[in-house]
Amino acid sequence: MKGKLVVDQIPYLIETLREFPEELGPSAATPAKDHLFQIRPESEAVYLPEEQAQVFHRMVAKLLFASSRSRRDIQMAVSFLTSRVKKPDEDDWGKLRRVLKYIKGTLGLKLTLTADNLSVIKWWADASYGVHEDMKGHSGGMMSLGSGAVVSSSNKQKLNVKSSTEGEIVGADDILPKALWSKNFIEAQGYTVDQMIMYQDNQSAMLLETNGKFSSSSRTKHIKARYYFIKDCIERGEVSVEWCPTEEMWADVLTKPQQGLLFRQMRAVLMGCAVNWVDDGAWEDTDKIAGVRKPKEGATWLTTALSNKTMKPVSKATTSPQECVGVAPQ
Repeated sequence: MKGKLVVDQIPYLIETLREFPEELGPSAATPAKDHLFQIRPESEAVYLPEEQAQVFHRMVAKLLFASSRSRRDIQMAVSFLTSRVKKPDEDDWGKLRRVLKYIKGTLGLKLTLTADNLSVIKWWADASYGVHEDMKGHSGGMMSLGSGAVVSSSNKQKLNVKSSTEGEIVGADDILPKALWSKNFIEAQGYTVDQMIMYQDNQSAMLLETNGKFSSSSRTKHIKARYYFIKDCIERGEVSVEWCPTEEMWADVLTKPQQGLLFRQMRAVLMGCAVNWVDDGAWEDTDKIAGVRKPKEGATWLTTALSNKTMKPVSKATTSPQECVGVAPQ
């Protein structure tokens, strides 16, 4: 498509859905419910048997590959699931199902990128405070040159902080190395970058990042190294920090589960699609779905593709939705 770069992994995602050993049922409108980060205490959790846990690990790895290439809209949910692969429980299995049900309903969604002006790079950096079980926050960031996120990230923060302001600073510090790399990469291609802007929605964090010790106090001394790194980059002219209202903080969808219109608005910016995008089935052709037989009359490519299961159920407990043990309601 002239002037646009369109990226999709439709055959890969179909194979991923096929590999899941259960029927998924109806599709989901979002990748995760609001309780994504909630974890049961060990005394209440029912952990998956070894074979099912291996399936969980493999499916999460496959989704991680897709989320980092073409499906940025599932990046936050998959980021959480990667933190659960060592000892997943039945709730985690249900959260995995939710992501797959969302993919099932959005197989045709493609990452569409455009570049309006290579001389100005725009980043959005955000963080959610204390959302994980151990009270660590979650960082998210995205870069855009026009429409769609050229680069995006969503990750659990590596340290505990004492306030949302500190969490925003950690989030900006997590994003800044990627931002500097992107600037250097574009300049290495022969383009001139006049300005790199990092948008944030926390003005207290921005004051610390801009003023350093003049906005510091005894409550923020322990986090100086991070905001002084950002301050040094600002003083060298490598990046500027600008405020944006929370409703225009497009990286918010990379830090917490969202629902309804808000999710669709954030997804539109992240993926370069329409706010009310719906899968029109334009991808349903034999060239896109290798190895899938032509559907019978009255069937769709999707139902035919997903009926070609290549993997046996992991156990009797997961052979059908009725027999499935402990899957969290979706």
